[in-house]
Amino acid sequence: MPALHLKIDLHTHSTYSDGLGRPEDILEGAREKGLDGLAITDHHTLDGYFSVRDMEGDLLIIPGFEVETEAGHILVLGLEELPSGIEGISYEELIGWVRERSGLTVIAHPAISRFHMAEWNRSKPDAVEVLNAMYPLQFFVQRGLRLSQRMGLPALGGSDAHNHFTVGDAYSVVDVEKANVEGVLMAIKGGLVSYYGNLSPVRSRLKIGVDYLKSVLF
Repeated sequence: MPALHLKIDLHTHSTYSDGLGRPEDILEGAREKGLDGLAITDHHTLDGYFSVRDMEGDLLIIPGFEVETEAGHILVLGLEELPSGIEGISYEELIGWVRERSGLTVIAHPAISRFHMAEWNRSKPDAVEVLNAMYPLQFFVQRGLRLSQRMGLPALGGSDAHNHFTVGDAYSVVDVEKANVEGVLMAIKGGLVSYYGNLSPVRSRLKIGVDYLKSVLF
């Protein structure tokens, strides 16, 4: 039986993509919120992760990156390499590539845009980000939960933090046997995970939400 309950923010961004905080600032924000670990999931790059991977400390740092596909944004966790042609990779290609390497795929903030049920059901990811702290309204959390239940996939939480102040506003609690990356991935795939936290303060999430809505609607 799992003996450890790890609080992990599985969705953060640093200055290596569109975040405002350096990776080391993101780590400090995680410590301030009492997290056990986090994933730096910059867009189409692992540079943020690699910049802090070998730092000594008390946090479990999970490799990750976020990919934009025609079927929405996908978080990839657990891999220290990027797929070739990442800028134009299709959703199904990405899911297959990650599965071959035993990584983890998560539909990121799906409730903010239209669902892509045909693609998602044809090549199922491993989990759904139900609680994204940057959502403009609580309504979207319930919409994401319904999607998770409909697909029969584990429900995760992530802050989508773009600065160190909002790291850990939303997070996942993962019940693991071993406190390492492999243990976390295995537990999530097995459904031993729950989401917690709240939406970030309005000031923090307003610009992020507006910019994202513009990108998907116009």
